Amino acid sequence: MKPPRCMATLIGSLPYTDPQEAVRLVLEHLFEAPIWPELPRRAFLEGMVHSHTQGLPGLVVDPEAEKLYVDTEKDCSEELAAFYESALAAEQGGDLSPFAVAPTHASALEVAAGAMQGRRFPCVKTHCIGPVSFGLQLTDGQGKSLFYDETFQDVLARQVALQSRWMIRRFAPFAKTVIAFLDEPSLAAFGSSSYIAVSRDRVIEQLSRAIAALKAEGAAVGVHVCGNTDWPMIIAAGADILNYDAYEYGQSLLLYPGEVDSLLRRGGVLAWGIVPNSGKVRRETAASLRRRFFSLVDDLVSRGLDRELILNQSMLTPACGLGSMPAGDARKAVGLLCELAKSVQEQVRA
Repeated sequence: MKPPRCMATLIGSLPYTDPQEAVRLVLEHLFEAPIWPELPRRAFLEGMVHSHTQGLPGLVVDPEAEKLYVDTEKDCSEELAAFYESALAAEQGGDLSPFAVAPTHASALEVAAGAMQGRRFPCVKTHCIGPVSFGLQLTDGQGKSLFYDETFQDVLARQVALQSRWMIRRFAPFAKTVIAFLDEPSLAAFGSSSYIAVSRDRVIEQLSRAIAALKAEGAAVGVHVCGNTDWPMIIAAGADILNYDAYEYGQSLLLYPGEVDSLLRRGGVLAWGIVPNSGKVRRETAASLRRRFFSLVDDLVSRGLDRELILNQSMLTPACGLGSMPAGDARKAVGLLCELAKSVQEQVRA
C-alpha cells in the first residue's frame, strides 16, 4: 500500500442494531479507509468471536442462552472430513464461497458492500478474529480453550484465513488496497499466568501462517491488540500494520525502537489507537488528541526514529472497537477521529 500518511479507519464494531445506520456513519466519515461494521448488539452471533464460527465441525449453538461451543466429545469425524474437503478445495482451487460470512453473522457486511458499489476508495478495511484469540476464546463443552486441542487449533486457523481471504475478495473491487486486520485481544495478556502455556513460537507460527495467506490475496495485513503485548513478536510474524492502544499504552512501543524503525523502513505502518473507546472520549477534543499524538511521535523521534518516516507510515484509529460504547459516545469518537486525522494530515501533507 502507499504510505497512508495518517489516514483514519476504525477497528470493527459499532453500537448499532441497524446495519444501514452503521454503514451510513462509516461512509459519512471515512473517505480513505472505510470498513464494514460489526454489530455485536444486534445479535450474539455477530460478536467478534461468534461471527466467524459458521460451519465449524462440532459447533453447538444455544440462541436462547446466547452461548456456543464446540463439542469435542462427540464423533465429529464426518464434519471434520467435510470441513477439510472444503478447506483444501478452497486453498488449492481458490473457491472460497463455502467460507463466505453469512448475514446472520455479519448483517452489515453486504450492506456495506452494496453502499460501496460503484465507488473506489484508496483502502477498504476488513477484520476478523485472529487465530490465536479465536482458539483461546472459543471453548469446548467443558470450557477449555480450543487453542490447546491440536486438531481444532488447525481448524480455527484455516477458518480465519479462508474467511478473511473471502472478505478481501469481496471488497477488492472497491479499493486500490484492501487492508485485512486480524484482531488479537487475547495477546494483551500474553506472558501472564492466564496463558502461561501459550509460547511465543506458537503465536508467531499461527499469526505468520494467517498473515502469509492474506498477503497472497494482495492485502496489506494488520494485527490489532487492544493493550500492551510483545510487539516484536507481532512484527516477527510478518504484519504490515501494527495497531495498538496508543491512548492508554502510548509508551509501550518505546521499549522497541529498533524493531519499530525496521517495520517502518520496510514499508510497514503504525496504526495509532489514539481515540479512547470509553467514557474518556467525552473530555477529549481533536486538539487534545493531536497534542497527545505528536507527543508520542516526539518520544519515538527521541529514540532515534525519523519523524517524517513515522508520520508518512502512520494511520489513526480508535483504541479498540466502539461496539460497547453508548451510541452518542461512539459517534463522537468517530467524529473526533476524522477531525484529528484531517488536522494531522494538513501538517503531514503540507
